[in-house]
Amino acid sequence: MMTILDDLRFTLRQLRRSPAFLLTTVLTLTMAIAANVVVYGVANGLIFHALPIRQAGEVVQVQNPGFQGISFSYPNYIDLRARTSHTFSSLALARFTRFSLGIEGVAQPVWGFMVSGNYFSMLGVQPQLGRLLGDADDDAVDGSPAMVLSDRCWRVRFHADPEIVGKVVAVGKVPFVVVGVAPKGFHGTEQFFDPDAFLPFHDGPEVDGSGGFDRRGSTNAWVFGRLQRGVNREQADANLRLISKQMASEFPKEDEGTDWHTAPVGLLGEALGRPVRLFIGGVGILGLLVLLAACANIGLLFSSRTADRVRELGIRLAIGSSRGRILRQLSLESVIVAALSGAIASALSMFLLRGISQWRLAADLPLELLVDADWKVYVASALLALATGLLFAMLPARQIWRTDPNSTMRASGSTMTSDRSIFRSSLLFVQITLCCLLVTASIVSLRGLQRTFHIPLGFDPHGVTLATVDVRLAGYQFSEQQALQQRLLSAVQAIPGVTMTAYAGNQPLSMNTNDDDVYGPGTTTFDHAHVRASAMVYSVSANYFAATGTKLIAGRAFTLHDDVSAPNVAIVNETLARLLFGTTEAVGRRFPQGGGKETEVVGVVSDGKYISLSEEPTAALFRSILQAPDSTSVLIARSDRDAAEMTIAMRKAVQSVDSSIPIFNVESWPDALGIVAFPARAATLALGVLGALAAMLALTGIFGMASYAVTRRMRELGIRVALGSGKKALVRAALGRTLALIAWGSCIGLALGFASAKLMAGIVYHASANDPIVFVSAVVTMIAIGLSASAVPMRRALRVQPADLLREQ
Repeated sequence: MMTILDDLRFTLRQLRRSPAFLLTTVLTLTMAIAANVVVYGVANGLIFHALPIRQAGEVVQVQNPGFQGISFSYPNYIDLRARTSHTFSSLALARFTRFSLGIEGVAQPVWGFMVSGNYFSMLGVQPQLGRLLGDADDDAVDGSPAMVLSDRCWRVRFHADPEIVGKVVAVGKVPFVVVGVAPKGFHGTEQFFDPDAFLPFHDGPEVDGSGGFDRRGSTNAWVFGRLQRGVNREQADANLRLISKQMASEFPKEDEGTDWHTAPVGLLGEALGRPVRLFIGGVGILGLLVLLAACANIGLLFSSRTADRVRELGIRLAIGSSRGRILRQLSLESVIVAALSGAIASALSMFLLRGISQWRLAADLPLELLVDADWKVYVASALLALATGLLFAMLPARQIWRTDPNSTMRASGSTMTSDRSIFRSSLLFVQITLCCLLVTASIVSLRGLQRTFHIPLGFDPHGVTLATVDVRLAGYQFSEQQALQQRLLSAVQAIPGVTMTAYAGNQPLSMNTNDDDVYGPGTTTFDHAHVRASAMVYSVSANYFAATGTKLIAGRAFTLHDDVSAPNVAIVNETLARLLFGTTEAVGRRFPQGGGKETEVVGVVSDGKYISLSEEPTAALFRSILQAPDSTSVLIARSDRDAAEMTIAMRKAVQSVDSSIPIFNVESWPDALGIVAFPARAATLALGVLGALAAMLALTGIFGMASYAVTRRMRELGIRVALGSGKKALVRAALGRTLALIAWGSCIGLALGFASAKLMAGIVYHASANDPIVFVSAVVTMIAIGLSASAVPMRRALRVQPADLLREQ
């Protein structure tokens, strides 16, 4: 023990004598470990962290392939529940919706879950206060007016009132009784939603006007199930495939093409789960590459440090020191560096993860990234530090065992064997390759993100302010809603500076999306086999296309005369026109819709983006909102006023009509598009940070290697100068190998970076390496890194004075 303590004290003295070495290695390794721990922390929060429910591994989501496949109809849910009793111990239904809570006389817009009566019992959740919803609360349409609050809603909106159970809270104009408070940390069946309340599913008509309990084609809910004991997902999927075929044969119009299967719960099944896992997995791989580059960098430093001390080590061996003890002392250096780096990385990653958890996306949704550091994150940090410490400890072992004290002491200085030179060169080559790969990937993503600001959206969001309201939640009957919407539109039109106004049931690139099957001209059999296209559907008012800047290619826009008393009319985009009629010249042509009723196309608009920025051309159908009314209204105002001023003015305009109308969101349209651009921006930020880290590591690695190469050959360089060698020959002799490694490593890194662009194309819009700007930027960046890192060693080599060197020798 005393010997180990002596070795520890000796090692600490050695590190204290080399502060630059210690600072460089600790800083390098800290950033690399912290980057990986943060990626793992996000993955832990979104993927690995189980929902706070009983035996979470048994709970799955039932869905069809694709994003829209997560939606279920109530009749399908009932049939599925009856046919899978031997596969699932329980099936529950849930739907995310928004409504208003009357708190202290003010209607506050909130989001919550409409759930079946067995939802909480299926999850095995226990209440914090009172009770949770049960089957008796959900046994009939407009049934028990019971409500369960989330812990956050209870604490923030009701000030943690201990007597909240039994109190009446207005949901819109309907009184609901608070029967309980959900446990702390429970957010339902999704990892990133933070709902305010849970209401009975059958109260949908009262809460948000949703119905369709008897319509198999009305898909607006999600289905979750708990597997029976002894049943795995593969067995459940086999059973669901069989039931899918049965349902498709029994209900071909609604269920043809059904392919139900299970998916992990927590990220809307596979709708978000698959892309999130792929993205985090890809970033995780790049993070490990950064860590590998850091290890290569520090390996260079440790190897060079050991080579510089080879004479000292030879003397110690000659006077009786054991090779084992010398190796132990050198290993302690790497362990101390790794432990110190791991400790700092843990603190840094904890700070970063806490910041990510507190960050909120500017969107009309209660989104929350719960990625706070827990014990798993600290374990990950410790394991990474331990692995790197052991790796560095092995680096000097071979060199120590092969050191000959006699030849070392006869030498005039430390020696550098060819195999050690090859080892260091290999480390530098790997580091440069990884750096170029990450730098290229970062530039590709930045270029793709730049394109998102110039992508043709099909509308012009600049100068437009949106206000989302739902007049039904203020207690207005269906017959009163259209008149009220016109009053709201007039109030917005009266705002000074407003040049054009309109309203719609929803807008493109929002979370509130609707699609519908569209049948071709002359269709008389309305089943899945005769569907010509699945189109995004929007109910819009007159002046909508002028207010949104949507280009009308042919025909006319809607007018106030396109109401229920007029023939059905529609406006289609170019893609839908081609799918229906084979041409964009569709004005005046007809197609069946709404149970076979003929609809006339009165206009064609340009294509746009409707769901995501990276989508392929998508069909879109616009209806007159006077013929397809919607209680939800997105008020659209185009003006030349400041966006902040307009949001305040629009909120006041709505309240001037009726202060009881819940205003869900008022924001500029560019701000509303933030959630759509979030995946691309997150990917670009992550890749940009990793690319910057890799560039910094390459810079220090090249500098260290070049400096070491010049130092080892100073005497030779002096002799070359004395014999009349020119500057080019001098640079070639001193840095030729280093510059060759930079060139070859950059070439391979560029090739790998271009290959990685295909993986990013689904996340970052049009991410592609087939761009001269990407190639030139990557090449210029690597040249800049190489020249910057080699400049000082190169200058030192060119300023060699032969007389001074010979005197020193």
